[in-house]
Amino acid sequence: MCDRDLWLKRVRRPRRHSQGGFSPIEVLVAAAVGLSALAAVLSFNRFQMLTLRNQTTQVDVQTTVRNIVELFAREVRRAGANPGCRIAGFNGLVDARSYYLRMQSDLNGDGVLTGVGEDVTYQYNWDADAVQRTDRGSGGTTETLASGVGWGDSIIRYFDGNGNEMNTWYWGSLSPAERSAVRRIRIQLNLTGKALGISGTRPLLAQASADVDLRNRYFLGKTACPGS
Repeated sequence: MCDRDLWLKRVRRPRRHSQGGFSPIEVLVAAAVGLSALAAVLSFNRFQMLTLRNQTTQVDVQTTVRNIVELFAREVRRAGANPGCRIAGFNGLVDARSYYLRMQSDLNGDGVLTGVGEDVTYQYNWDADAVQRTDRGSGGTTETLASGVGWGDSIIRYFDGNGNEMNTWYWGSLSPAERSAVRRIRIQLNLTGKALGISGTRPLLAQASADVDLRNRYFLGKTACPGS
């Protein structure tokens, strides 16, 4: 074999490539990095999901507070309604406390207080941790308007015609004379909602208040019923 043939044989011989793969350590490192990245993505997605759900819950709690306050204000405004003066010596406020208010209105003018919405009670129920409304005119049914009441700020306050607050001494009740002098009632409501979180997230809070004038009281001076 001449030198030329030997040279061609060497040129045409295929080169061998290295067949070596990843080492076990490299595989473990790559797997750890991948799992860490996946955990970070999942954690971020979970955080975003919980944030959105908490925002929705916050809106629900705030809406509930506003609805309760609006309902309370609407019924307080018509307290003491006595068209036709069919009920003598009618006060309108049967019991007034810092956590409890019972009010009456002769809405249909029939002289009795047995109709729907004519004998209504609002109370902060300590045992049930709830705001409740009882309508004695519809069979005495009690409905829970909301639960999770923040008692520290939830209170019903009473004011006379000069704007002076009438103290109920927390557990006490206004006397009949004091109830007759009430011209304005303020409701302050503070509700809490459970927040979703990984660790100890503070509860969601919603607050609302309203000052309500007893409009029927302002007409008593001109259109007073006998015995009022």
